[in-house]
Parts: sequence; structure tokens; C-alpha cells
Amino acid sequence: MAKIETLAARPVEPAAAYDNAHQISRDLLQHIELQLDRMIRPDNKALRWTHVRALNLVNAQLSEVAALVNETNNARN
Repeated sequence: MAKIETLAARPVEPAAAYDNAHQISRDLLQHIELQLDRMIRPDNKALRWTHVRALNLVNAQLSEVAALVNETNNARN
């Protein structure tokens, strides 16, 4: 029976995955910023309470993201 040689597994380094995730985060932030710039303006006569509610929901979720990023940075120190 022939002996089968296998390659030793290389340890996975987190740097490449982290770099990729970091770039995705930055791309998402840029997309959010562009979309915020396109949102209805306060002087638009079509502005309704649903717009205010939507923006408040966005702010609540962004606040959670900001807290998570802050927590992650503090855990690193």
C-alpha cells in the first residue's frame, strides 16, 4: 500500500480576515454617509413623521454600532 503524504496545516492568521472586515466596515460607512446625504431635507414639504421615525431608528442602530466599536477598542487596550 502506498504511503499518502499530506501537507501540514498552516496556522490561520487573523490579519487578512481582519483587514477584509475592516474594509467592509469602511465601505458600509461610506454607503451610509451617501444615503444620509440623499435623505429628505427638513424644508421639504413632503416631510412626514415617518421620516423622523426612520431617522431615529437609524440613529438608534448607529448608536449600538458605535458602542460596539468603542467596546472593542477598549478591550484591545
